[in-house]
Amino acid sequence: MAGINSLGGINNYSWLFASNNQKKNSINQLWSAYGNFQNNATSSLAGLTEVNSNLKSVLASYDDAKSAFQSEFKETMSDLSASAAKLKDYNFNVEKEGAITTTSETDKDGNVTTTTTYSKDMQAALDTVKNFVDDYNSAVKFFGDNKDVSKRVELLANTFGDAGYRASLYESIGLTTSSNGSLSINEAKLADTILNDPDKVSSILGKDGLAGKAESHISFANSQADSLFPAAKEMLGDQLDTAAVYTGKAYRNMAAYSNMGNLINMMF
Repeated sequence: MAGINSLGGINNYSWLFASNNQKKNSINQLWSAYGNFQNNATSSLAGLTEVNSNLKSVLASYDDAKSAFQSEFKETMSDLSASAAKLKDYNFNVEKEGAITTTSETDKDGNVTTTTTYSKDMQAALDTVKNFVDDYNSAVKFFGDNKDVSKRVELLANTFGDAGYRASLYESIGLTTSSNGSLSINEAKLADTILNDPDKVSSILGKDGLAGKAESHISFANSQADSLFPAAKEMLGDQLDTAAVYTGKAYRNMAAYSNMGNLINMMF
């Protein structure tokens, strides 16, 4: 008489010619084996369902992080591109008369308050530089804050943070460079340089200067856009492969095994 295999199956067709008692014993053994297997399968399915749910949650978080990163990247590059384009060809030759006006007031205690006002042209020139500096600093911060995301982002953090090597040149017109490459403005010094040496300001900040350099950085960053944020497999590593195994074919097979008893029940 045929025996029962590890899954409760019948080894060969000789079972068909066995005695009724032998058949009864075989069926009982088969059904017992199936019952044990079904319990294990049900437990495994519950575990796999949890793995599947966790995987979906992790991938959803990954998608959210990637979407947020890409959205901020595009906005940061777009803003800087617009302000760099304006600064690149800006005409810093302002009307000297009334460009900078300084007034002083003394209160009853002898304290002197000095107020500086700028003409419309001078204020427009200063605002153009300020807007660029704000957008440039946003780019420096974005890449600096996200440099651990990937090697490519780290490279861009270094690229946008390279303003320091021209620090003395920028300082000469009123821009100070910090250790991370961000810029700050000495408004009084910048206004004075615009008034007295506009060509110098144009040379340092224009198409052959900081604005042109920023555009080069932007072009390089945009060329890397699709590769900056790592793929899910790269970020999650072997854990993603393991989860995929237990939520793919294995998951479907376990479901099929757990229903095998229905077929056996119909046979008998």
